[in-house]
Amino acid sequence: MREAFDALGGIATFIKPGNKVLLKVNALQSAKPEQAATTHPAIVKIVAKLVKEAGGIPLVGDSPGDARAHISKVLEVTGIKKAAEEAGAEILEFQKENLEVIKSPSGSKCVPLINISKVVLNADVIINLPKLKTHGFTLFTGAIKNLYGCVPGFNKALYHFQAARLDQFAQLIVDIYEIVKPTLNIMDGITAMEGDGPGAGDPKHVGALLVSTDAVAMDAVAAALVGYKPKEIPITEEAAKRKLGISDLSKIIIEGESIASLKVNDFKKARKNIFYILHYMPVWLRSILFPVILALVWVKPEIIQEKCTKCGTCIRSCPTHTIHQKHQKVKVDPKKCIMCFCCQELCEYKAIRLKASVIAKLIGVGQ
Repeated sequence: MREAFDALGGIATFIKPGNKVLLKVNALQSAKPEQAATTHPAIVKIVAKLVKEAGGIPLVGDSPGDARAHISKVLEVTGIKKAAEEAGAEILEFQKENLEVIKSPSGSKCVPLINISKVVLNADVIINLPKLKTHGFTLFTGAIKNLYGCVPGFNKALYHFQAARLDQFAQLIVDIYEIVKPTLNIMDGITAMEGDGPGAGDPKHVGALLVSTDAVAMDAVAAALVGYKPKEIPITEEAAKRKLGISDLSKIIIEGESIASLKVNDFKKARKNIFYILHYMPVWLRSILFPVILALVWVKPEIIQEKCTKCGTCIRSCPTHTIHQKHQKVKVDPKKCIMCFCCQELCEYKAIRLKASVIAKLIGVGQ
């Protein structure tokens, strides 16, 4: 980590004595570090220590995906709480702090006003600590997507409902990035998550620790390490179009190891969904075909009853309230499902699988 900071001019370049430095971790759910669903505590500990060495005041915080999850429990199970305490950092719970309502920088009609935790906006320096993972809806989640945690409470589910299409959701995530704009991004790509990420996938060794002032460039490089092209990731593409960073790999200066030396050729990517295919259609054609395609080509969540613990996380987190418990069974009403996959993302027990329609399977969607 010290070598990475030195390559960027040293930590004193970013932190001045007395600065309140927020370490925005990925604390998606109560997962142990070895499950690769959250930022590893070792990363949190060393960054907080380096912040203190520079004279900064380290603060560690996030808002978990499940709005009713007890953040203290999440941080304890993930090991982040212990790491923060050992490094002398203060823990912040975003959902317990005040909110500030900010107008969408892009003028979004879907989510025109965005709620951001004030502790994020009041920090002097923000260090973004994402985890390299796949994502069932956006294919890849990295530095830009990690900032969705700056939106606390039930607002996350509400925004998923308001920005249901992939292009709309990408616009929202990039809006949040433009508002928060972290000073520095440090990605934990040592043990990544492949397959059905960001919560139900499998750990995969990549061995990369990425540090950059440009989250767009970081996501482009990280995606390339696991076999994606920058333009395949809608969030990265949206951010690059808005000139918020560089996504062209040929224009990114990479210090240390090369992409070729660390690239994982057998990495299991997230399964492409119907929203991904619609995203790359012309807007006029998308609007015409959207209802028809959605009725025929779908990928919907299905509860694996023998694994389900009836914890209620999926029921609480569903933005359209389409999941219910009846007669000791949790079930999904497919007619109301908007295919955001929040339920699968947040299920700690991997009790939700994605079921594709016959036509979806034939054309390779959801496989």
